[in-house]
Amino acid sequence: MSKNRVLIVDDDQSICRLIARMSDQQGVDSVIVNHAEFVESTYLDYQPTLIVMDMKMPMLDGVELLRMLEKQSCKAAIILISGIDKSVLQTTAHLGESMGLNIAGVLTKPMDIERMKILLAQQYEPITPGNTQTIKVTEDELAQAIRHNELVVCYQPQVYLETGELIAAEALVRWQHPEHGLLFPDTFITMAENRPELIKALTYKVLETVLKEDVERRARGVNLHFSVNLSAVLLNDLLLPDKIEALLARYQFGTERLLLEITENKVIQNPALTMDILLRLRLKNIRLSIDDFGTGFSSLVQLYHMPFNELKIDKSFIMKVMSDEEAASISRITTDLGHSLGLKVVAEGIDDQPCFDWLKKIGCDIGQGDFISTPLKGADFLAWVEKHHFPTS
Repeated sequence: MSKNRVLIVDDDQSICRLIARMSDQQGVDSVIVNHAEFVESTYLDYQPTLIVMDMKMPMLDGVELLRMLEKQSCKAAIILISGIDKSVLQTTAHLGESMGLNIAGVLTKPMDIERMKILLAQQYEPITPGNTQTIKVTEDELAQAIRHNELVVCYQPQVYLETGELIAAEALVRWQHPEHGLLFPDTFITMAENRPELIKALTYKVLETVLKEDVERRARGVNLHFSVNLSAVLLNDLLLPDKIEALLARYQFGTERLLLEITENKVIQNPALTMDILLRLRLKNIRLSIDDFGTGFSSLVQLYHMPFNELKIDKSFIMKVMSDEEAASISRITTDLGHSLGLKVVAEGIDDQPCFDWLKKIGCDIGQGDFISTPLKGADFLAWVEKHHFPTS
């Protein structure tokens, strides 16, 4: 029996049989159920790694199905199919993602068979990105992890798309948990943001780690710019610019080499106070980026009023530019918008050569993603830079 199993939820038996045949051809077990059978059970009864489900069935709609899966803490990948308008289908997919569900793709009816084969193949090996989302950690554990140096910083390179020249790297925090192993930010960042002192301690720990490790990099002739994530929760501390400047001075790290990425999906509670803090950071030559652009609440307002240097297109768009017209249009328009405001535009989530080439063609400035390099720990990152002989000064 295959370690993968697809659960097909649709009242159209011809569609179900077609998807089941495609699964069988790839050596994957399949189970077909109608909406009534699905409601009477749970997805756990079938133990699927992938769910293919119609969004519009008698007496049950796709939103209700997604809500059921959310309540059951579903970790399976999900492919949505329907004959409804594509924009409605895409919005449903975004809703599913906001619920924490793993939406792997969408397909309109009549179904593109080749596209479905590609989506199925992508999910079968492997199906999910690990089990860190099921791990529960506490605020006290995280506070102890910060004190005991359990946080690890990885670096993901950023290159100019036009030339391929390495220009910077983003610092990404991981938690080397003594019991659960390596934990990714989605396991603990939101929790930390609920306690301002905790997210503040975590942020300064990450920044100081970057600065400490940079001393060795500079000694080896590597002199890059680095970006560090800054939670909007911290944009209420008038002393923040001075504290960061003092930390940079301690390690003789030029302020112009630091870029702070501010996640755009956080609502800025006090715009006047935030503008005060951001302006003082800019006056100290620290650069600012609006991260995950297009996924938050007040994109254009923030861009218009705040002193950003850079706009970062969210990877949820970039990863779909070669297969989704809407994602491609949003990425192109965002690039043009950024340039019209005098900002550098960064694309994160570049996973292959066609995506890299397309972004280069539309004039996006900087690229980041696993196609260029996965995030690397300090020593591995330094070795990667030296091996590739990138210009670094």
